[in-house]
Amino acid sequence: MNSYTFFATCPFYLEELLKDELESIGGTDIQIAHGGAGFSGSIETAYRACLWSRIANRILFPLVSFDVESPDDIRKAAESFEWENHFAPDSTLAVDSTLTKTKVCTPDYAALSVKDGIVDRARNLSGRRPDIDTKNPDIRLHLHVTLKRGGIALDMSGEGLHKRGYRLETVKAGIRENTAAAVLIRAGWADMPAGSFFLDPMCGSGTLVTEAALIAADIAPAINRRRFGFEKWLHHSETLWNSLTAEAAERKAAGITALKNAYKNGAVPLFTGRDNNPKAVTAARTNIRGSAAAELYSAGIISIERGDFFKQLPPENPGLLAVNPPYGERLNKDDDMLLFYRKMGEIFKRVYGGWKIALLTGHRELSDSLGMRADKINTVYNGGIRCTLSHFRIFSDRPEESNDSVQNGEKGEKTTDSDSMALTGRGYPSFEELSPGAQMIYNRLKKNAKRLKSWLKTERIECYRLYDADMPEYSVAVDIYPPEAVVQEYAAPKTIDPVAASGRLREAVLAVQAWLELPEDMVKIKKRKKQRGSSQYEKSGSAADISGRRILSEHGLKFFIDTSSYLDTGIFLDSRPIRKLIRNEAKGKSFLNLFCYTGTATAYAADGGALSTTSVDASKTYLDWAEANMKLNGFRTGNSFVRDDCLTWLKSAVNRWDFIYLDPPTFSNSKSRTIFDLQKDHEELVRLAVSRLAPDGLLLFCNNFRKFKMSPELENDLDITEISDRTIDPDFERRKTIHRCWRIKPRKT
Repeated sequence: MNSYTFFATCPFYLEELLKDELESIGGTDIQIAHGGAGFSGSIETAYRACLWSRIANRILFPLVSFDVESPDDIRKAAESFEWENHFAPDSTLAVDSTLTKTKVCTPDYAALSVKDGIVDRARNLSGRRPDIDTKNPDIRLHLHVTLKRGGIALDMSGEGLHKRGYRLETVKAGIRENTAAAVLIRAGWADMPAGSFFLDPMCGSGTLVTEAALIAADIAPAINRRRFGFEKWLHHSETLWNSLTAEAAERKAAGITALKNAYKNGAVPLFTGRDNNPKAVTAARTNIRGSAAAELYSAGIISIERGDFFKQLPPENPGLLAVNPPYGERLNKDDDMLLFYRKMGEIFKRVYGGWKIALLTGHRELSDSLGMRADKINTVYNGGIRCTLSHFRIFSDRPEESNDSVQNGEKGEKTTDSDSMALTGRGYPSFEELSPGAQMIYNRLKKNAKRLKSWLKTERIECYRLYDADMPEYSVAVDIYPPEAVVQEYAAPKTIDPVAASGRLREAVLAVQAWLELPEDMVKIKKRKKQRGSSQYEKSGSAADISGRRILSEHGLKFFIDTSSYLDTGIFLDSRPIRKLIRNEAKGKSFLNLFCYTGTATAYAADGGALSTTSVDASKTYLDWAEANMKLNGFRTGNSFVRDDCLTWLKSAVNRWDFIYLDPPTFSNSKSRTIFDLQKDHEELVRLAVSRLAPDGLLLFCNNFRKFKMSPELENDLDITEISDRTIDPDFERRKTIHRCWRIKPRKT
């Protein structure tokens, strides 16, 4: 057999895997290059590479090599080569080009020079010329120029080999077939015992599941492809190709039989793909049915089902979990990627004991935020995205598999397994385990706690702010709700890489855990962002009833709080001095609380001796919460709760109050009326509130819109005094503009 030189291209960082494949199919003299590998072999070797390579993009057969000084050198080289020995003059043709480290011309112009040279030669020899077909050509050529050296190769594969022929339907941000195969090979799937379980809990269009089945059943990845680039090549051997595809069919039949025997009809499917998106489930099922693994799906060995990763348990027997979860490109802009991955890591550690996990993400910081130490990390390109492939082993709670340490197979040394801090029995990191950035935050937390200690004790305050973006690069707030902590991430400017911001947030969380000695589930993460529509008090998780909320104490009063279900917890910590002011001035007065939220200000007024209280809010949830807070403190009579839009309600109200507290949202889109914008609508709102004051009554007007500007007309018509600087407690000294507050009375004439 004649031996030739070929070149196989592949995604960057998969060259070693490609080399192993080429050796397995008979390639020799393999030389790894950036993005591929050269190898020697017969035409049969090239055919096998086209049929069996799970990693390669293309198999190229170099035909022409030449020096390049100008585009004309490319055209002359193409015109002088005997193309008539390789394809018919009336064949359709396409030319791809890659130029590196050269400015001889553009890639498009270089490809055009090749076409011109071939067309000129064909026309001169036969009077006929090949037509150009960029989509489905009979012959595809590839030109490459590096520095001053060029070459033209026949593309034996035609379309990229990652196109197996089964991707009939796709979903956004899917994974390429050869990338999926690389994930599985890197994870050791090909070496796992026959009948091992495989799970992709966020399967998208089913590529990982399909590739896993093809590998397990020894099915050639290209067995279902309809076209290859060598089929119109004049040296193509149909007999040889048919013998190779027949061999592949025999191996497929044997592999499927072996899996059926391992499956034992009626058992749990060996391959499971799940997705919470019904469109993805439909796409995955369609693609599986169109693949060479369709028989496995029909036999129940492969299952594609709709399921939520955060709610469903894995198959009972451990195996390999491979997943390409969202990593920014697939999440909505307002979604918290860090929280998503952190929750995913918690699920892995809690219910996936004994499983091997391979996780592909476009951002290393997101993989780090799982809270698990990877056994191994690889770099992989998925299309044009540089990705991180992290490998984990979750230890089972079964005695024979559980251990606090794992053996280092290369050195025989024991190393502590810290996939989860919980495995160490401590549940939180030590100072020494923190990164330098996290250690800086830890020290600042320690300093702030010392500064606030005496004040907190004197004022009988349980809940407070410990850190508020003290260091600009760690733009978070840390609020303490014993025994929990809430870490709020301020929305980063668009100029800040969101992934880098997520990494810093993770450092902040670890610092909080270390300083307060809290396990991960006792640190709640929330993201502050500009509110839109009705999202002012939107749930950030599942709702909890009153019985599920905790009780906190503040200045002798008690309040229900919820640190998990909502963006806000049920009490605004920065408004603590305002509540004290309300208590001091409420004695003997009728009190109206507009936009009452959970009624904390109402409770302070009642505690201060208010004759009666009225609380108004459009939300039934918060009115119920407010009423529960009042009853918790023993205030059961003389209090009314009104569910209505405050602006609308004020227009029809007939009573007057001695003391009104008005703390509206910056922006709201209540279902009961049009959009409320504080800056535009505050003048009407304040005037309506003042109109409901009794003689010598007081309106306390507050808001937390930092760009707010009081209407000049209001300042001319009313007696307005700003008292913002008197309403900031020591724990909010760093953010004195967190709210503004005014005492407002009708101007006496």
